[in-house]
Amino acid sequence: MKILFIRPRPTPETIGLQYVMLMEPLELEVLAALTGTDDTPRIVDLVLEKRPLGYFLDQFRPDVLCVTGYITNVPEMRRYCKAAKRFLPHVATIVGGVHCEVCPSDLDDPYIDFRVVRNATTAFPQLLEHIKGRGKIPPGVLYPGEILGPDELPDFDFAFPFPDRSLTARYRKKYFFIFHDKIALLKTSFGCPYQCNFCFCRVITRDQYFERPLDEVLRELESIRETEIYIVDDDFLASRERVMAFIEGVRARKISKGFLVYGRADFIARNPDVMEAFVQIGLKSVIVGFESFSNRELDLYHKNTDSQTNAQAMRVLNKLGVTCFATIILAPEWDKGDFQSCRRSMLDLNIHYVNLQPLTPLPATSVTVDDRKLVFPRTDFHKWDLAHVTIQPTKLSIPEYYRQIIVLYRQILFQPRFLLQYLRRYPPRSLWRMIRGTWLVQMQYLRKLKEARHA
Repeated sequence: MKILFIRPRPTPETIGLQYVMLMEPLELEVLAALTGTDDTPRIVDLVLEKRPLGYFLDQFRPDVLCVTGYITNVPEMRRYCKAAKRFLPHVATIVGGVHCEVCPSDLDDPYIDFRVVRNATTAFPQLLEHIKGRGKIPPGVLYPGEILGPDELPDFDFAFPFPDRSLTARYRKKYFFIFHDKIALLKTSFGCPYQCNFCFCRVITRDQYFERPLDEVLRELESIRETEIYIVDDDFLASRERVMAFIEGVRARKISKGFLVYGRADFIARNPDVMEAFVQIGLKSVIVGFESFSNRELDLYHKNTDSQTNAQAMRVLNKLGVTCFATIILAPEWDKGDFQSCRRSMLDLNIHYVNLQPLTPLPATSVTVDDRKLVFPRTDFHKWDLAHVTIQPTKLSIPEYYRQIIVLYRQILFQPRFLLQYLRRYPPRSLWRMIRGTWLVQMQYLRKLKEARHA
């Protein structure tokens, strides 16, 4: 069978972090690696392609169309399947991804034949056999109109083959994360052992946490051609023992890579020796979920940390010369003084890369909000991007709230004391991409501000 894997193109309505970070479609590369010897897989990344889906349907004429995506991609996933069915009535359409796993009803559509909602790496090859007429539909896959409760789904199985990265060869030079150029992704665990109430990641695995064997992880790392690696675990810095074992494994195998990871502030603060050892084998950057500099807010988020820990983590990273990409949650109760306090905290800690996320009550998380307090309906999927203001601010108007976001971004990202450092440290191409990307994101925010003023 010919199997076409599609990564959806974001719409102009979604505030596009792809302007400052664009990574390979790892989930599609993993699924493609599970196709049979009698199959012909192809991956199309519509984020990068200028041609529409119809071109590839006509050119490839697949027997199976597979689409994965996030909450913001729901309308495109449904639209792609409808377009495929109308152009090729025989084609079998399959959707999956993290949103489908948690909210399969959003993708219940007559043009979608199968929804993979559990254990994609074991269910997908069985589903292909079913489509070929060689077996039953596997557990964890739903027909249109079918609804199953959590107790009716199989237990989690995190078999994880090495991705087939050859299928994205024509795109790989264009994948990047801010200043990390030509970056590849590595997944070593699933879920998170912590209980932050805003987090969608732990909802996907129903609060369970799984780790791949490190020997397998290191063998995959050796197979990756790129020298820049983003470890895309929900929290790679979860266990001192496991991180040290990874570091020792990289040393023993003489692997030379630059690393970007996501980790918690309390791990960094409590394990400066581990962080120093990590730097010695190539750690360059850490995405740190500070979330807030207010102990009250950190308690509300069930973060299980405090502002002093955040400060200590930044001291460790600054001392080691590790770039910190900070994520901050903006509460709907904030006023101008709260934005100014946040700015002062980041300036004091020498934070100069930040991702500001208005508090967003994603489906199935513990952040619950009366729908009457939402700025737009939950079915406006394009806007649930962790960048739109989703909850009605209580002390500022929506236009003013957006204005405060824009001002805070400018105050942190373009600090004069760091501009010369950027010029010295990064190649012109990466620097231009960052400047252009942040400008495009700001333009989207300005459009949101104008729309809110005229609403």
